[in-house]
Amino acid sequence: MPGSALTRNAQVLRYLLEVAPGAGHTILAKLAYLADLLARQHLGHPITGLDYIYDKHGPFDASRFYSALSELERGGFMVRERADLGGYLGYPMLPLQPLPDSNLTDAEKEILAWVGHTYGSLTARDLCERVVYQTTPMKKAKPGQRLPMEDSGRSDPLEFDLERVLAGERAAEEGRVRPLASVLNELRARHHK
Repeated sequence: MPGSALTRNAQVLRYLLEVAPGAGHTILAKLAYLADLLARQHLGHPITGLDYIYDKHGPFDASRFYSALSELERGGFMVRERADLGGYLGYPMLPLQPLPDSNLTDAEKEILAWVGHTYGSLTARDLCERVVYQTTPMKKAKPGQRLPMEDSGRSDPLEFDLERVLAGERAAEEGRVRPLASVLNELRARHHK
């Protein structure tokens, strides 16, 4: 598989492992869920193709999740290690070779990185109880039901557009900017017509 394209779900999980190495199954699945929630809010669409069900331990799409993990293992992009995690057996996962070219946008990568850095160091219990179970889709669903992820989309018309913010940052880094005085003069002229 090296050199070939990974599925979108595998790319997302591998990217999350880069940011939160050592995550176990539960944490990795919940990080993907939180990334999809944020992406719906800031991009208007999810990052993964996962279809979350209110499972025994929260939001989960077992078949697609484990399929993506198998794809990563077969391709040599990650490894699961057996470890004693405070009295119970766990399988933290570690990234191996670099992620091949992906079709993740800069905005999607930014969301994945933020989620991984913000929540990746929590225990599975804390992540679920303090964060995941407090989200709107989890509060609206019942065990065994599909989560109403569409309820987590953009709701505030004043909310910022992450893709535009990142494009603005790139323009500034590349020197493609206008002086503030020019922008203010244009805004004043529009307002005083």
